[in-house]
Amino acid sequence: MFNLMKKFRKTNIDLSTLKKNDISIVILDKRWHDLFQNIEKSSELTRCENTLKELLKKQGSLNNELTEIIASKKEYMNRIIELTTAAFDYNNDKAKDDMQSYQNGIIRINERIKIIEKELDEIPARIKKINLKLLELTANEVYQNIKRESSRINELDALIEKTREELKGYISEKEQLTDNLESVYSYFHDLLGHEELEKLDQIYLPNAI
Repeated sequence: MFNLMKKFRKTNIDLSTLKKNDISIVILDKRWHDLFQNIEKSSELTRCENTLKELLKKQGSLNNELTEIIASKKEYMNRIIELTTAAFDYNNDKAKDDMQSYQNGIIRINERIKIIEKELDEIPARIKKINLKLLELTANEVYQNIKRESSRINELDALIEKTREELKGYISEKEQLTDNLESVYSYFHDLLGHEELEKLDQIYLPNAI
């Protein structure tokens, strides 16, 4: 099953190879969490997992914010269009002030959009990097556990084989003793008869009757 004589070495996953593949986010897979039902996570793996969670949370938050401020920008632009007639055809100062306010809002939104888009461009690479690191740590911990459990399986195999041999000895001894008893009973039965044999049983083997 496993060569337990080999010294366990830390797994170094070839990240350059994995980067070519579409590796799913491990913490979003129930099977990944199931791996640790009977395996205690190391502090390093836990930190890595939490970092990945925070990155995913931040990515989701930024996407939501981006959607909201784009909607706000569209609303501001519509309001500016609506105020154009009052501001320029009727020279309405209130309309001009409102237009300026909306324009300033659009400027702020555009600046925020640039920041968000920059962060959203960077986050996927960070997520992929930490996800691959988490995968590497997972492989190390899982295979260490496999090594431990495989060693225990080998120990149990040896114990089972030993017990099997002992059981064979017990069975052989029982059969020999049974044959001896049957031979003795047969001899005394022929020598003394059934009634006398029962008397001897009552005297010497009262608890066996």
